[in-house]
Amino acid sequence: MLSFSGNQPGLDVDAIVEESESRNETIETRSTRSKKKSLVWDHFREDKDGEKKVICKHCGASLSRVKGGGTSHMRRHILISCKSINNEDRANILATQGDNWFDPSNFKFDPDLTRGLLTLYFIDAEVPFSAIESRFWEPAMRSLRPEYRSVGRQTVREDCVAVFKAGCSVAMAELEELDSRVSFTSDIWTSSANLGYLCLTAHWIDKGFHFQKRILAFKKIPYPHTGEAVADLVEKIWNDWKLDGKIFAITLDNSSVNDLAVRYLESRLSEKMFFGASHMHMRCSAHILNLIAQEGMKIIHKALEKIRDLLRHIGSSGSRLQVLNSILDELNLPSKRGLTLDCPTRWNSTLVMINEALVLKVALKRYVNASTMEGPSPQEWKDAEEMATFLEPFLDATKTFSSVRRPSSHTYIKEVWTIRRLLLLENENHNSSAILRELALRMQNKFDKYWENPNLILTLATIFDPRYKLIFLAFCFKKAYGQGYEAHLDYFRDWLKKYYEEYDKACTDQVSSVGSSQGEKQVSRKRKLDEEFAQFKSENLDLHSTMSELEKYMQEKPIEMDEENFDILQFWKQNSGLYPTLAKMARDFLSVQVSSVASESAFSAAGRLTDHLRTSMNSETIECLVCSKDWFGPKEEVFDLNKYLPLIRRSDQ
Repeated sequence: MLSFSGNQPGLDVDAIVEESESRNETIETRSTRSKKKSLVWDHFREDKDGEKKVICKHCGASLSRVKGGGTSHMRRHILISCKSINNEDRANILATQGDNWFDPSNFKFDPDLTRGLLTLYFIDAEVPFSAIESRFWEPAMRSLRPEYRSVGRQTVREDCVAVFKAGCSVAMAELEELDSRVSFTSDIWTSSANLGYLCLTAHWIDKGFHFQKRILAFKKIPYPHTGEAVADLVEKIWNDWKLDGKIFAITLDNSSVNDLAVRYLESRLSEKMFFGASHMHMRCSAHILNLIAQEGMKIIHKALEKIRDLLRHIGSSGSRLQVLNSILDELNLPSKRGLTLDCPTRWNSTLVMINEALVLKVALKRYVNASTMEGPSPQEWKDAEEMATFLEPFLDATKTFSSVRRPSSHTYIKEVWTIRRLLLLENENHNSSAILRELALRMQNKFDKYWENPNLILTLATIFDPRYKLIFLAFCFKKAYGQGYEAHLDYFRDWLKKYYEEYDKACTDQVSSVGSSQGEKQVSRKRKLDEEFAQFKSENLDLHSTMSELEKYMQEKPIEMDEENFDILQFWKQNSGLYPTLAKMARDFLSVQVSSVASESAFSAAGRLTDHLRTSMNSETIECLVCSKDWFGPKEEVFDLNKYLPLIRRSDQ
């Protein structure tokens, strides 16, 4: 049975690795006496009262020892289980390790490792637990290793839950040690069984300036989904994860329920957040883009319906698709195995459908002429083509806003103002078609409803991009507001200064609290000298030296670097010593999500987990599987067994 230890603050999950048996063997010296060569012996002593025991020097744990046997269990204790060992010793041992788990020359079958890896497989592949009870499962596994013994579906489920709990412990330890704030995304999803689930995802930037993302909860939320119910559940999750005082912002889609939920949260968190939590709410920009684009698409809704019906008609029959492919062959175009249909509520999927139809336009026209099917008119094809071209920049913005594993908040103003400029130019372009002018006008009205006044936090995040700073806001505002732009610029400049003062005060208080531990007597002896030195500095240092970090940063010329080679987190990591307060601000502002896509993406996995074959799965198991798979990271990451050992380890006690 898998078992897991508690939280280990400071534990570097990715650094946990177990040395193979080949490096742990004792070797014989010329005098025939064995020499303990492994570094693990620096942390153990032999039990004088029993030759078959060794004692951990750090926590006093007693482990078994077999003469001539390996030290893997001892190393596992040091790198994973021992709560008393410091991280420096862990790192020293790690530096001597290699990854040869699957080296055939010194492979040793470990049934616990196999069982743990199979648990990860069930989570990652979203395979039903009953698969392990297939009559071919155990024979197939035993053909690889005769010692293998299978377990039942209930045991697999328990192992998956154990992995989830271990992951919670590791993630909670990370958040407990975090010295920055956390931003969140959240959304609600309804399963095929008409059960509501709330997904809450955390986003933060760690001390090493790495962007982190974790789904903290995927919990069932009872009907009705009122604003108060949403706020209660979100607050409970925050309390369970001990995030009091570390909350910075939350991104939600544009619904009245979420607006009400935010008001509840603001009232409850007003004393624990900057400026009474009045800036914590971010509206999902991807959702706003969808609303703007959908408003424009209403103009050609008849053409869209005809294109959609035509593609659905052909794609729903193998014989019709075969007719279309014969036409494509005549035109020397590649055949189609299927046709793309859109989700009418998602404008980007409609754009993909339009683009595919335009590629097949000639073939589709021939198909319509040879059948009784009604297709788009020449003018409707033209309108669809103009709209597809016009909406391409919106698709680029959606992709930028939907980034979930790197900062996107600093791109908000650039993307929004690109769209704003596009709409204004089309409105003023008298040579454009009537359809595009009407399209731009309707979309402009929807744009102004949501983005006439840009979001404060996301706008300030732009300033933390050293390529733009405040001068980019000045450029955008002048284009949008003309001569009165300075009033808008002053508004954001003043708020930036207010936030800087709050962070600077927090940093000063932190330093003061550390210094006060030395005792009031010691401080009083140095106070007079410190006061004299402060006066000397003010009289002798030049103006630039007495400027604040914010003033120095603003006076520095924006750097020149293209998008492809620029890494904003690397910049702040390298300059955190020069701008320590601003670097802390950057970690918070750049962690804010422009869209709620991070939480919405979990719904696809949840939908697969609760298909018609597994409708009886309880909500706790669903949460376990959804969260655990998210913690594994993206599929494109190279598999590193060492990363997952904390989740599948067995107790060595």
